[in-house]
This record gives sequence, C-alpha cells and structure tokens, in this order.
Amino acid sequence: MVEQPPDDSAPLLNRAERIGAAAFAAAVGLAVTLVAPPPAALATAVLALLMGLITLIDFRHFIIPNALSYPAVPLGIAANVAVFHPGDWTAGLTESLLGAVVGGSIFYLLRALWFRLRGVEGLGLGDVKLAAVAGAWLGPSLLPMACLAASLAGLGGAIVMRLMGRRVGMSDEIPFGSFIAPVILLLWIGRLAPDVPFW
Repeated sequence: MVEQPPDDSAPLLNRAERIGAAAFAAAVGLAVTLVAPPPAALATAVLALLMGLITLIDFRHFIIPNALSYPAVPLGIAANVAVFHPGDWTAGLTESLLGAVVGGSIFYLLRALWFRLRGVEGLGLGDVKLAAVAGAWLGPSLLPMACLAASLAGLGGAIVMRLMGRRVGMSDEIPFGSFIAPVILLLWIGRLAPDVPFW
C-alpha cells in the first residue's frame, strides 16, 4: 500500500460510494443507539464511517489515505475515554496510547523484517498506521484477536480470488486494510456488548 494516490486530483471514491459509506455509518450508529448510550453510538458511527471509507478505498486503489488514518488515532483515544473510562480519563488515555504504539510498532517491525528477508514490501505504511488506529480504538488486549481475524479474513479473500481464477502469489498485492478495517469495527462493537442489558 502506497501512502498517497498516484494522481491526487482523481477522486478515490465516487459520489455514490461516499453516500453509501455515510448511510452505512448512520445505520450502524442508529442501531447502536437502540442498545447503548449516546456517546457509544456516536463513536461507533464515526468509526463505521472511517472504516467503511478505508475498506472501499484500499480495495479499489490499494492505499489507505493519511486523511483518514491520522485523525482516527486521536478520535479512537477520545472514544475510548468517553465510552469506557469516563470516570478516569488517564486510564483510557494510557490504554489507547499503549494500544496505538504496540499495534503500529508490531506492524512496522513485520514490515521491516519482511523487507529484510524478501527484499520487497509486504506491508505498506498505510497498514502500519491502521494497526495504530486499531490499538487506539481497541486497546492492547484486543490487538492479537484483531490481527488474527484480519489475517484469516485476508487469507480467505485470497482463497476466494484464487477460486475465481485470479492468480494470487507471494508478490501479488492484497488490500489488507480492507480486511483490517471491518475487524476493527466489529471488535469495537464487541467491546460494547457487556454494556448491553440483554446480552
């Protein structure tokens, strides 16, 4: 994944896709409103919008724009504090910062190791930043599950592409961010589950 699109003047998503992502975010936020407090619903809607856009853009262009990943980290910190640590903001801040540093560092080390062993980039910097986003929203405890689920989803996607006749090899690009982003959203919603009265 390169950091920026090859042609900055070309729109990454058409109008219908942007509207669809916004509608998806609104629907997810509304659904969460029915079972969780307003701060959780608002945070979930914001996350759904960001992850929806990242999923579509990475799938189409193999990039994760900085304009989406950079603000997602402080938004994740704020959401974690407001939703899970409203009485102790320092605990929420520490959890999110630690998650962001651990997630970003592990993916950066994997990227560097793969490049050293194979001489090619196996992960783009966009994926590294998205791992930091995952840590900011989910905290360090859910990062292993997020990595495992995204990896299994990516493997499943590669198998499906192979079954559909598309050649998928060690040097072929796979939009890994399109698998990480939905996992972040699902695990965030899963974090809300203990607060839902009838679960």
